[in-house]
Amino acid sequence: MDELRMINFLDAFITNALSIIIPLLLVSRGLDVVQIGLIVSMSPIVFVVSRSIFAAISDQVGVRRFFILNGAMNVVSLAVYLVASNPLLFSLGKMFEGVRNGAIWAVNRTAIFLSKGRKGAVVEMSTTQAIRTGAAAMGIVMAGLLLNSYSFDAVLVFFMLLGVVLFSISFLVEGKRKSKIKMKEIFGQLDFRKRSELLKKTSLIMMPFSVATAVPLSLAFPLFLRDIGYSYWLIGLAIALYYTISAVTTFLFMKMKWGKRATWLGGVLFLAGGILLPFLGGWWAIPLMVIMGVGDGVSTPLWETLVFNSTRSSKDVSSDIALVHIPPNLAQAVCLITAGVLVKLWGYWLVFGLCGVSFVISFYFSFELLRESRYRL
Repeated sequence: MDELRMINFLDAFITNALSIIIPLLLVSRGLDVVQIGLIVSMSPIVFVVSRSIFAAISDQVGVRRFFILNGAMNVVSLAVYLVASNPLLFSLGKMFEGVRNGAIWAVNRTAIFLSKGRKGAVVEMSTTQAIRTGAAAMGIVMAGLLLNSYSFDAVLVFFMLLGVVLFSISFLVEGKRKSKIKMKEIFGQLDFRKRSELLKKTSLIMMPFSVATAVPLSLAFPLFLRDIGYSYWLIGLAIALYYTISAVTTFLFMKMKWGKRATWLGGVLFLAGGILLPFLGGWWAIPLMVIMGVGDGVSTPLWETLVFNSTRSSKDVSSDIALVHIPPNLAQAVCLITAGVLVKLWGYWLVFGLCGVSFVISFYFSFELLRESRYRL
């Protein structure tokens, strides 16, 4: 389990550093918000496809080789960004990022599920998510610091070297299951129509949940902060504080066993922060993003509960976990493109407001679904 935490730490460190480096690099190359939204949307599209295929295969051959693939794709995507000179190559880099994310998330929860069981998996995965969130904050701060002093190319080389370290550590993951890949079984495992009504409902509820945080973190936050005059260092600091507060909140939520009321309070805080952020801006941006981070933090255990509850009777855990994430990730891709258009036409206020509303709505339907499925919170 320790090697899984190390892998998750490094993967989140690199992944989230890139989430601010690449949009800012694209801005420096003269691309507008619509073009950037289109490029960034490539990652979740490829992620959906690759994760589903990898998950079905992993149910037959085990998880180890997909952690190795994740490490390799971290290096490859960074190498592509180093040589990229046009939007097409940047889109290719985002596609490799999609494969990278697909590889780790095809097996991440499964490795924990098989080790801890359903009840223990919720706690361990929430802990792992907190580790990833803390690592994300550190990676973003590091990116901001380095960009203040060095060129984009030098910063990309630094993170590529970290990718090599991650690739090396991934070989420590144990592999137990060995069998030949049976394509007929894979297609059966990926047939969404044959899945339970609970899984289908969960995947729909997770759509607004996913979009509400993905759009700000992948697009709106770095571009908005840049537009209001924040330096690379301050952009990194602001987004890192969001992640740090989110991680601390998740940890406290699990430790103190806060309940449903605390979760609802987090939802309201996220909504309030999203509505106020584009109007107040300036130095208010940082405390308002911190408030949104609190809301994001209390949502993590709820998200993991939804995932494991939807797959509680599953025979093919990896496949079903991947399938339940397909609609949310497709929604991310569509909304990243849409958000770029909305920002260009009407400004950031509409995008942040819609994200806040989506976040709160997802809480309501999540609790209703868990009540219907008789899950004890």
